This record gives sequence, structure tokens and C-alpha cells, in this order.
Amino acid sequence: MDKKQTEITKRIKVFGMIQGVGFRPLVFRLAKKYGIKGTVRNMGGIVEIMVQAQERSVADFLKELSGVEWEDYEIVHMQMEDVQEAEYGDFHIIKSGGDGEVSIIPPDLPVCRKCGKELEEITDRRFRNPFISCTSCGPRYTIMECLPYDRHTTSMKDFPMCSACKEEYTDPESRRFHAQTISCNSCGPYAILEKLTDRKAMEKAVEILKAGGILAVKGIGGYHFACSPMGEETVMNLRRLKGREEKPFAVMFENMESVEEYCYVSKEERQLLESKARPIVLLYTKGKSMAEATNRGGIYCGAFLPYTALQILLTKACGPLIMTSANLSGKPILKEDNKIQEFKSPYLNGILYHKRRIIRSVDDSVAKVIDHKPQLIRRSRGYVPYPVFLPRGSKDVGIFAAGGDLKAAFCLYKKGSAVVSQYFGDLEEKAVLEEYKASYADLSRLLNITPDLAVCDLHPNYHSTLYAKTLPVPVLSVQHHHAHIASVMAEHDLKGPVIGVAFDGTGYGSDGNIWGGEFLVCEGPEFIRAAHLSYTPMLGGDSSMRDGKKTAACFLLKAGLYGEIRDDRRDLIKAAVDNHINTVLSSSMGRLFDAVASILAVCKENRYEGECAAMLEKEAVLAVRNHVKPKKLTFAIHQKCGIIEIDPKPVLQSICRIKDTAGRGSLALGFHYGVAGAVLEVCEIIREKQMVNTVALSGGVFQNTVLTERVLKLLRKKGFMVYVNMAVPPNDGSVSLGQVFIGLMKQEAKRQR
Repeated sequence: MDKKQTEITKRIKVFGMIQGVGFRPLVFRLAKKYGIKGTVRNMGGIVEIMVQAQERSVADFLKELSGVEWEDYEIVHMQMEDVQEAEYGDFHIIKSGGDGEVSIIPPDLPVCRKCGKELEEITDRRFRNPFISCTSCGPRYTIMECLPYDRHTTSMKDFPMCSACKEEYTDPESRRFHAQTISCNSCGPYAILEKLTDRKAMEKAVEILKAGGILAVKGIGGYHFACSPMGEETVMNLRRLKGREEKPFAVMFENMESVEEYCYVSKEERQLLESKARPIVLLYTKGKSMAEATNRGGIYCGAFLPYTALQILLTKACGPLIMTSANLSGKPILKEDNKIQEFKSPYLNGILYHKRRIIRSVDDSVAKVIDHKPQLIRRSRGYVPYPVFLPRGSKDVGIFAAGGDLKAAFCLYKKGSAVVSQYFGDLEEKAVLEEYKASYADLSRLLNITPDLAVCDLHPNYHSTLYAKTLPVPVLSVQHHHAHIASVMAEHDLKGPVIGVAFDGTGYGSDGNIWGGEFLVCEGPEFIRAAHLSYTPMLGGDSSMRDGKKTAACFLLKAGLYGEIRDDRRDLIKAAVDNHINTVLSSSMGRLFDAVASILAVCKENRYEGECAAMLEKEAVLAVRNHVKPKKLTFAIHQKCGIIEIDPKPVLQSICRIKDTAGRGSLALGFHYGVAGAVLEVCEIIREKQMVNTVALSGGVFQNTVLTERVLKLLRKKGFMVYVNMAVPPNDGSVSLGQVFIGLMKQEAKRQR
């Protein structure tokens, strides 16, 4: 048999996270290893490989390609077909082409170990280069203008390669073979501060930071404000710069040893800190001294590790640094050089930047470990735009899900890929809303998704809802808490029935009231409201959620505890509630946490979202640490009009009766355990009636570690299968994914009718 007869030729289409992670160079090297002839090229969202060789060689090549333990790429699916082609003489990486498939785009990647080592080697030509990278690391999503991912489709096209970089870029044996972000000290980008460049700029930056100054530092997805967390006046100046923000600041540490000086770090937390996403991780503090203004007495420190070479150099020289988004509170993060230079403030001492353009802004992600597993609080850099993979329906419908207005994030879906956007913030802020709209246009173009259906929140006045209704496609409205539970169902491929426990601060209910303490039985695209926290008339509605003291007064009035209200406005509040003036009915568990925090004098105002609940959790955590026994607090569970109601009146009565004699920690912990006990009791009642044994937990209240771990423990002990959000946050950052899931289920139900 001659050579021609023994060879086969195949066209292979590879789907997955294969853009910008050195996949084509890997294919090239494996092809050479197995004597394969042919080509490899990017085709928009996929990679196309033409292979020509003996059948055994092709089989060995494919086995290693799909089975190798490779750090950076992920193959989701491969399609193969036999083709008749002219004979190839060798194997080549060829020019990219277009394709109609959904693109899977890699998130931005942190500096890899090899580049980190080169950064420190004085003999290396990239010694102390703030922009060192290779095929395994560096910015991706934030510098990509369009697909395919090539040098000329990124903002790196502004920097012509020097001869040495060009040689590495074209050498198959080099780590930087086809590394689109390749650069060095000769070809740029360069660090710039005032009129200084390169190492002199870096030296000046270190000098300013060590002297207690504040710098704007250009990162991957936008600018940070950076300063030392040790000086009280420095950190207060940072708060003045950002508009008197009260939230704790995240701190970037040089390495794990430095983190462990200030924070308790478990094995799972270490893994999360060192993961490729490099999120800010909420860790319990050891109380070692930083400025009080850094975390405002919170029990957590938002700690993270450097993910760019520039950050490595700064933290190595200065020690821990606050790295917070460069914006005014509530505004989008700044990414344009001209905008940051227009930012005038007596508290800003310099701008450390470079001329590599940031195509799209992406804030730092935030996470914590609950139940020994990572839980996202804010899903952005390092995770976006990697998709959540959902089962493909029989109809490949394109979906835009608008999400909600708080912690806004939209989702685009097609052909099994649900891409949740970066975190935007509150759409009430006009600039944030404009960024949200622009990002939808940008990401739908980048992913090649034109929606056939828009899904939005049931709230008629949400900005996200109003925007969805401007699109030229049918619109489906979905109840907020149903979307929360559907996000868990989407992640874990649960069709139902599922008992969904959705606890948060607010959500527009299908009865026109404000929901937030919900037990839903969900199956497919439908839900039944099985139970909820009893309605409380709330004065001022959600617009007054900052005022924990007023919230407490409303709960105490409902519980018949007027005499326990410690508020000079109590007569005015009572008159307004009695006469239904500017009141709404609320079943919000988030507001109940605020009320208890205020009654216990733990915190009486949400200066930032969730502060009262966070301070209440702090008291519970300290009680656990100090082996304080929780007071037994029990909710009343009863039926009303066919729905189970959870009445907090007995809990509030007990707290008011003993708060002056019992310790705050004992009561705070007892309240958390009481809520968990009520969840178990209601779930058992629903299981007995509905024969449902699966529970999904979602909503911002389940960011509370003490509550969530207690609920998981109690439910599992009673034989429930319990699921929580993992790929998306439990807060409103998950809503758009749930909306997509419900939209898909609705389409499938319609098709089957």
C-alpha cells in the first residue's frame, strides 16, 4: 500500500476556551511531534485544524490534544469530518478567518510563574518589566477589539514588536510563540508618571506611596487608587477622594506570607487567592494593625494578590497596598487616560499609567469561602466572559437577559453558552446605565449573538426592564426571586421540582408587594409561592433601606412592641404606618436583619449596602469564636390563605425582653440560628406536602457565612439535597442567568405544546 493510501485527511473544529491561551502553538507542537501535516487557524469563536497523516498518528495526536493536563485551555466539544484535500507539505499556523459560532473568550490571566521568575532575574531582558507576559498570561478580554484573538485585533497592535520579540513570536520552541501580548523593555508599553518613564516612573511611584501619598494606577480593566493601608490620614484622604465612602477597602498583598500576617487563611481560601481569577477574597482578620479607616471595624479583610507585573513590583517595594477602583462612589471605574487626567483632587498625588488602551472596563472580582467552597460576591475580572454551560435546547434561540438594577449584570445566551457580563453597579446612576447599554452592544458583537428573546425583571420601573423593552424582540418578564432560584437550577442542571429559598433585601412580587423572604416550589419555567416571611408595612419602601433604625421601628410596630422603639420619630412613624402613608408591604429577610442589628445597637444605618447585616454577622462570628452559647429564638410558623407564613414576632419579643441582660453576641448568633431553624421547619412542611427533597438557596442574605453554613448543616442532616450558587453570586449578580434559564424552559415548553 503506497503512502497516499495510508494517509487520511480530516477537518477538526474545536470548541471551548481556546482563544488567547496558546492553543494554536500547542496544536503546532503536537502536530510536529506526531508527524502531522496540515494547518491550524482561528475561526472566530472556534479553532479549525486540518490534519493529514497516517490514521494511527492522527489518533495519537487527537488523544493527546483532548486528554493532556493543560493549565490554560478547555475543550468543550470537537467536530470531525473526512475531507478530500490537496496534499500538505508541512504543518503551519495560518491566517485567521471568520465563523458564525458563539465565541468563548478567555478572561484576563495573571502573571504566570515563569514570567514572575523572569521579572526577578537581573540577567533577563525583561527584568522588572511591568508588562511581562507569554502565551499563558496577560490581559485578554480587556484588550480585545474583536475576534479572532490576534495581535492586530487587540490594543497591543499599537506597539510594534522589536526584532528580539519578533523572533520569539515566530519561534515554535519559544514560550512566546504567537503570544499576542508579547512585549519587552525595548518595544513597550512603558510605565509613565509625570514626565518620567520606565524604571524612573516606577521609582517615583514607590516614593510617593511610601511617603503616604495616593496614586491612580492603570490596571488591566481600569484604574485603581492605591495607597498604604497603614496610615490613618492617608486612608481618610482616600475616602475623601472617593466621596466619603464607608465601605471597607480591599488590600493587595505581595504574597501569601504577607496575607497570613494579617488574616486567617484556610486551605480553600489559599487556593482561591492563588487561582487564575485572582479575586479579592474576604478573610477573617487577625486584628493586626492597619489604619482603622481601612476596613471600618469589619470582621473581614478583602485580600488579594497581584495579577500584573506592575502590581508585583509595587507591592514588593511598598508592602500591602489598598487597591480600590478609581471612581467616585457609585460611578463606573475609570479606564481612559484623559478622564483620569481630568480628575482633579488635592488628595491625588500622581498618576502611574501606560499607553496600552483598555478596550472594556472590568472591576476586580470578590469572593469568599462558604462550606469549604468558593462563593462569588462580585463576578468580574478573571471570570468574565467565561460562560456558564447550559444544556442546549432543541431550538438554538439567542437570549438577552437584562438582570436587575442593583449589582447589575446582563447575560447573553446561544447554543449552550450563557455569558454573564461583568458587574456594573446600580443602574440608578446614569453613567452606570450608559456603561451597561454600551457593554451590551459590545459583548453581543464580540460573541456574535443577536437575541431572539429578551428576558427582564417583573418590576415595571427597573432601568434594566425598560431597556429590554426597547429591543426589537419579544420580551418575557420574570419574577425576581424566581430568577434567583432558577440561577441555581441553571448552574446544577436542575429541572425540578425544587424548593427554592430566596432571601434578600428587595424584589417586586407578583402580588405587587415587596418580596425578600421567599420559599418557592420551582419546576421547569414555573413556580408556586409556598411560604414567605410575614408582611410588614415599611415606611418609605425600598428608598429608605439605608435607615436601619426606621426599619426596626416598622417591625416593632407590626409585632405590637411600640414601647420598645428607641427612635425620636416613633410617633411620626406610627402615624404614617397606621394611615398607610408612603408605606409598602414587605416580606424581606434582608430588612429583618437590618431591624435586629438596630434593636441590638450593633448598627443603625446602612452607610453602604448590607452594613447592618454585616455587623450583625460579625457579632455572631465573634460569639462562635468565643464559645458563646446562642440564645434560643424561635419564629412562629402558621398557615394563612393556603400559604405558610414565618412570623418574626416571637423572636423580636424575646430580643426586646432580654437584650439588656443577655450579651449581644449570644442574641446575634441566636437570631442566625433561629432563621436557619425556620428554614428547616418550612422546608420539612413543604417536603411532606409536595414530596420535594431538593433545596436551592439564593439571594444576597446567603452571602452570610454563619447563616448559610447553619442552613446547609440542618438541611443535610434531615436528608435534603441542597444546592447553592457557585458560578455566579447569590446576590442580584445571578438574576440574569436565572432569567436565561426560565426563558429557555419557556421556549422548550412552547415547542412541546
